[in-house]
Amino acid sequence: MPVPTPMVIRLYDNEDNFKEYTRSFVPWKLMKLAVTIAKNLNVEDMGEKDVDALAAMVVEVFGNQFSIEDLNEGADMSEMIAVLNTIVSKAKGSNSNPTKPG
Repeated sequence: MPVPTPMVIRLYDNEDNFKEYTRSFVPWKLMKLAVTIAKNLNVEDMGEKDVDALAAMVVEVFGNQFSIEDLNEGADMSEMIAVLNTIVSKAKGSNSNPTKPG
């Protein structure tokens, strides 16, 4: 079985330096949460609690290598969307991975 393309997220500091984090899979225990979020996600009607839930899920998917605060302060929005799309795709059973490495 081929190793899936890893999800990649970079957390930037104030000087555009970054630390890169990767994860090749979504842990099974998070699939239920990912499916629930995917079903209930309405981008036009998202509130602060929804964004916080998404951030917490991303932190956990990446094995708590960084905190929600780290994510809030240093994540690029387009990279967050790519990671969230990958998680949702995996939760829906899709083999696609929109996250581009490097």
